[in-house]
Amino acid sequence: MGTGDFICISMTGGAPWGFRLQGGKEQKQPLQVAKIRSQSKASGSGLCEGDEVVSINGNPCADLTYPEVIKLMESVTDSLQMLIKRRVDAPFHFLEDQSHLPSLPRLLGSSSLLTATLANQQMGL
Repeated sequence: MGTGDFICISMTGGAPWGFRLQGGKEQKQPLQVAKIRSQSKASGSGLCEGDEVVSINGNPCADLTYPEVIKLMESVTDSLQMLIKRRVDAPFHFLEDQSHLPSLPRLLGSSSLLTATLANQQMGL
C-alpha cells in the first residue's frame, strides 16, 4: 500500500461495529476497510474506507485469510482495538459528530502531521 501513517482505532460496546472488510491472504490483498456505515461506532471512531487493517486486538492480520479474520472479529465481545495503516495521500473524513476531535492528538500520536493539521483546523488556524 506504500507509505502511510499508523493509527490506533478503539471502539467499545460490542458489535455491530459498522464497517465491512475486504481482502485477505487468500486473495493476495491486504485486509482493508471496504465500507463504513453512517451513524455507526466505526464512523465515529475515525476509521476510514481504504484503511489497511494491520492488527485486531493485538492479532496481526497480514497472514490471515478472510474467513480467519471473520472468526477473529466474531470473538471480539466488548472492546475492539485496531491498528490501521492509512495512506499518506488518503483524505481523512469525519462522517458523523465531530465532538471527538479534541481526542485525536491522543489517538493519533503527537508526532502525526495529521494531528497537527486537524488541531490547527479546529482552532481556526
